[in-house]
Amino acid sequence: MSSKHERTAAGVRRLRSEAEALDAAAEAAEEIETIARDPANNGTIPRRQAGLLSEHGLTAIGVPRAFGGLGASVATVVETVRVVSVADGGVGQILQIHNVMLRGLFNGFADDVRDRLVQDVLAGRRLGNALAETGGKKRKTSITRVERQPDGRLLLNGRKIFATGAYLAEWVSVSADSDDGPVNVLVHRDTPGLTLHDDWHAFGQTNSVSGSITFDQVVVDERFVPRRGSDSSLPGRTGLTWPQILHAAIDTGIARGALQAATRYLRDEARPWVDSDVDVAAQEHHIIKRIGEYAVAVRAAESLLKDAAHLFDRHKAEPDDKPLQDELILAVASARAQSDYASLFVASDMFSLLGASASYTKWNLDRFWRNARVHTTHDPIRWRLHHVGNYYLNDVDPVEYGAAQRQARQQRLQQAEAGRRVA
Repeated sequence: MSSKHERTAAGVRRLRSEAEALDAAAEAAEEIETIARDPANNGTIPRRQAGLLSEHGLTAIGVPRAFGGLGASVATVVETVRVVSVADGGVGQILQIHNVMLRGLFNGFADDVRDRLVQDVLAGRRLGNALAETGGKKRKTSITRVERQPDGRLLLNGRKIFATGAYLAEWVSVSADSDDGPVNVLVHRDTPGLTLHDDWHAFGQTNSVSGSITFDQVVVDERFVPRRGSDSSLPGRTGLTWPQILHAAIDTGIARGALQAATRYLRDEARPWVDSDVDVAAQEHHIIKRIGEYAVAVRAAESLLKDAAHLFDRHKAEPDDKPLQDELILAVASARAQSDYASLFVASDMFSLLGASASYTKWNLDRFWRNARVHTTHDPIRWRLHHVGNYYLNDVDPVEYGAAQRQARQQRLQQAEAGRRVA
């Protein structure tokens, strides 16, 4: 890496402006793309790629200036995730989940604990999640539980799946149930009884390292359990627009990466069809038209993403503005829907232009479709479209996904609080 940039004692690039953050994202993405293009790296743990995110300072830009970070805008954080995802959607998702978990550090913890966590982030250490677990829609409580022992200790037991980024993270945010209702716990990766499993054996987004975690008699440090009533204990009405806009950034990046790979292959490798009247594939008029359609789909996704990000920054300044909340939810849903469409459309259809030779594993071009196809299953776009349509057709307030689940969580918290008052 270049030595011209100012670095911390931990070797992390110190970013002084949002423009510098965008430059750093582009530089990191260039090296990440080089790794991604080589099929020999498929299925390997992306330690180098994750390290590049930290070394270039990208994992610290969301830390507010008051705590020594850049305090980057939503627009800049979203753009860094998009740029990295152009190179590799899986690595983009590591950055996505880190930024989602980062927001939970600044409320609910004692000052000394918060400061320790922030210093870890500024030193390039990353955050992962342990939220999802097996079980159907009707499961009302988590099988992962925190229980108070007779000697006063809190023990964490259970199993989580889809733990994005956790395998390469320093700290893992865990959701669990307890006798006092739902809780969140922050656990260090080296805590005895915590086991990180490299078992994310999907055909795409493998570099998101979304494996499972088991907790066997893990002793919980109560300082790392956010206080109840903090905004880290339950997301508000627009709380999930934050992970959602970053998911849109991932798919938008994948779409752009596929478009760039397709045009590069068409210019440098593809042969023109025998019935065409041109000498190079890039001059065939059917191909030119189709590339135009790809580009329009990608540009639409990028425009919707940028619009939603700027709305998000306005929302941060006016969080209680109900019309602005509505517009933000609609804008993020629109960005999610278009990024879903663009990534799948370009990454899949491009092979109809490139020809059979493009399917050779040496080109590794199927990585875009594999990543898009897996990542776009994250949550069903049909529900984003339902909320948008219901708003315009029936004047129903739009909601983010999981509204019913959040309501049930809130009810369990209220019931637990009522039980404590009675006791």
